[in-house]
Amino acid sequence: MPQPRTPRVVAVGRHALPLTLALTLTLALAMLPTDAAAQRARQGMLSLETARIYYEVLGTGEPIIVVHGGPGMDHAYLQPGLDALGTRNTLVYYDQRGTGRSAASLDSATINVDAFVEDIDGLRQALGYERVSLLGHSWGALLALEYAARHPEATRALILMNPVEPGARFREVQEERQRRARTAEDSTELATLTQSEGFAAGDPATVSQVYRVMYRQTLRDRTRIDQLDLDLAESTAKNGPEVMRLLGASMGEVDWWDRLPTIRTPTLVLHGRYDLVPSSMSQALASGLGQGRVVVLESGHFPYVEARDALLSAIASFFVDLSR
Repeated sequence: MPQPRTPRVVAVGRHALPLTLALTLTLALAMLPTDAAAQRARQGMLSLETARIYYEVLGTGEPIIVVHGGPGMDHAYLQPGLDALGTRNTLVYYDQRGTGRSAASLDSATINVDAFVEDIDGLRQALGYERVSLLGHSWGALLALEYAARHPEATRALILMNPVEPGARFREVQEERQRRARTAEDSTELATLTQSEGFAAGDPATVSQVYRVMYRQTLRDRTRIDQLDLDLAESTAKNGPEVMRLLGASMGEVDWWDRLPTIRTPTLVLHGRYDLVPSSMSQALASGLGQGRVVVLESGHFPYVEARDALLSAIASFFVDLSR
């Protein structure tokens, strides 16, 4: 892959912005509550040639760009649970193009894995960070891995939180775990919802309930599903399925197992013991990476809901070790 040319930059405020990205940043201040204390968050819109990317920055310390799951979701479901990381790190949340408050045309020229990776680098450059850590949740872990493979010089560390598999070696085990987790009530409700007019029309309330039914199967304690913010934005509900389809076509059949040893970025793999993805997959993922380690948490797919203290402790210890 040819290396990108070093972009010319222009100073805007305190940041140096690449002209080739055609950036304009609209900054605003807002207050976001956390469990410990209210933290000041800076909100902005990154304007690129083919998309507008909404982001939020909060906290202090070394920067972590948070890459949400999906594809076809936005970052809202990760808050406020992950906000507590802002006591030690600067967190950059953003909505991937086409969902949430980010906007893009829904076509293959705009929604593809190359664009999604370069959106992360656009944010890094616009915010003035030489190097960043990435925290990728679920499908977002694949995007984080791809970023580290393409931009190793800009990636300090990876945190892969409940990652999906970068291939299909463990697919049968996962499908069996999913069959056991899904109840008859889940199946009936999903069938009713997905055959409804509201679902076909992308009604946010209907699509949000579909996600609640699917995601409660991934929790250790399914009664805690309401602790996840799954009230989807209208654009996420309407555009999510097409974003997922286009990205699936762009990525093709994922089989990255043989690529993993080439990624030398220090990596923490966080696995929820009760997730549908088996712990053996996360162990294999950590072992396959050049500098990977795994920590198993007593949670399902969303450890910031079910095992937040252990999650924060594992990440803090990881960064301490990086500094040694």
